[in-house]
Amino acid sequence: MLLLLLASACTSSPKHPEDAVPSDSPGASDSPADSADSVADTNDSPNDTHTGDSAPSGPPRVVLFIGDGMGPEHVAAAGLYANDAAGSLGLETLPVHGTLRTASLTGVTDSAASGTVMATGTKTWNGHLGLDRDDNVLENLVELARSRGMSTGIVTTDRLSGATPSSFLVHTEDRFSYPEIAAEIAPNLPDIALAGGAGDFSELIDTTAVDYVTTAAELNAWVPGGKPLLGLFSESTFPFVHDGYGDLPTLADMTEHAINALMPNPNGFFLMVEGARIDHASHVDDVQRAIKETLSFDEAIAAGRALLDDEATVLVTADHECGGLHVITGNGAGNLPSVEWRYLWHTNTDVGVWASGPYTEVLDGERHDNAWVHAVLEAAVTQSAIVPPIEGALVDGWLGDLEAGAVSQAYESSFDPQYNRLDALHVDANENGLRIGIDGVFEDDANAVVVYVDIDYGDSTGWPHDGALTDLGGPGDSLLSALKISFADSTFGAERALISLTAEEALRGTAGNDTTGLRDLTSEADFGWLESAINFDGGNVSLFDAPAVDVGVADEGFEAEIPWVSMYGADTPGVERRIAVVAVLVNDRGTWISNQALPAFASATEVGSGTATIGAEVAITVDGTGALIGSPAAVP
Repeated sequence: MLLLLLASACTSSPKHPEDAVPSDSPGASDSPADSADSVADTNDSPNDTHTGDSAPSGPPRVVLFIGDGMGPEHVAAAGLYANDAAGSLGLETLPVHGTLRTASLTGVTDSAASGTVMATGTKTWNGHLGLDRDDNVLENLVELARSRGMSTGIVTTDRLSGATPSSFLVHTEDRFSYPEIAAEIAPNLPDIALAGGAGDFSELIDTTAVDYVTTAAELNAWVPGGKPLLGLFSESTFPFVHDGYGDLPTLADMTEHAINALMPNPNGFFLMVEGARIDHASHVDDVQRAIKETLSFDEAIAAGRALLDDEATVLVTADHECGGLHVITGNGAGNLPSVEWRYLWHTNTDVGVWASGPYTEVLDGERHDNAWVHAVLEAAVTQSAIVPPIEGALVDGWLGDLEAGAVSQAYESSFDPQYNRLDALHVDANENGLRIGIDGVFEDDANAVVVYVDIDYGDSTGWPHDGALTDLGGPGDSLLSALKISFADSTFGAERALISLTAEEALRGTAGNDTTGLRDLTSEADFGWLESAINFDGGNVSLFDAPAVDVGVADEGFEAEIPWVSMYGADTPGVERRIAVVAVLVNDRGTWISNQALPAFASATEVGSGTATIGAEVAITVDGTGALIGSPAAVP
């Protein structure tokens, strides 16, 4: 049975009568060409430099462009390919330029969590769409704009039920539940939805309730008539640009149609445009397709800017970087640059943000969390002052939200100070778990950091008191078994060990991969993986044989969270607890120990293949809810 797509769904009852959508909006009686009168004469100057925080003189016109997976090296590679010059893309001519951290509650983000924070302003778990950490429903920008009588639109080269577009449209725990997501989108379509994913909606489309188009020719022939426009141009995602589009519209085409159709509403509009397949190409380390998708995205931005004056708020960014792309050198315009990839998934690399128009100046020259995208866009939609987001504790490698460092390093690293060092140790706690941060430098594909955790400090239980470690089930097991560590304090016994081999991250909610994560040291037969999150700030990992960018104590580096359930089997400590922590830097087999430990070793001499004696630890006390009592301190 077909589910009707009600035309009224896109102009649902506003919260206030004065916000009601006029009967002729969006474009109820105007063709796209007729909308030209509502565009200011400055449309011929797409590089206008309005960056102030004052409201525009007209209605809010707000456009968010998201390059999925597009890191700074993707932008540089595309500029080298197109123009033989990094920094030469059109998006880079926007007057405001800053950077964004992208981590989610899980650690390294996915598109669902990143899209949700940009759409709602609230951090969530990977896989979640429009829900907070406790699965409460969050209002998104499409819903906010609609409640104010504005027109709304979504344009993407992904399926409409994909993670990024869905984060602006639905509320669900599972980004991959495409049939359920489509069923939630169907009765609540924005005014304009142009995407792939026809297969998800095949039984949900009632062409009497929507204007439905499936080809570029049908889109070009479309005349607004008061119904939502639904364009689904492929069964799943769009093809890669490199492989040819056939009778499909380009991302630039869809952007032009969307803006022209949304423009006539006197209450303004909000539009999200996603270049989705940059990410898809980067997941398989395909630089040719990634570059061409980036250039297609840049063309869509140019097409949109050509229709907007400097009173519109335009913001361009990415949800995350994908692949760990590194450009070695350009090889001339029209030739692919020489590049390296780190791996096949997302990274914690900062992404760029470029913008123009009202409310965007706050981003210029700054490094923000990506929750600021929503803060700026919410202000632009409501034409009110920016409300800074509440930036809670995240496992993102930025240590400024942790308790001040408890101990600092006394010695230069024997493993090369620009590639491997432990500078300062932070230990903190909150209602979610134990939090650990290490200022330092961490070499990709080399060496390991091990953090020993005594969860009942003073009780003299745990390793090494309970016997030798014999498990050899994987690299992490082998490393711990090989390490020769003793503790001068006879009351210190480690029940847990955080391991990060070769600067690998561990995502919260996963049970480990035999390489990186949280180990249970209470069983000799099988250590066992426990839930934790480990992440790094991008500037503190030395990549591609180059030194790290940020060397020294700079509140950036390794960060981890151990949920209370992984320590005490419950969501809180339950009673007051004493916890102690020690960190060491070793080679990736555990057979060689550097001179780097926190608290520091008694001597600057590298331990090597001998036994390292840990002379002190950092201890904290937490109450039954997990709140820190007092400050961390080195003991003895």
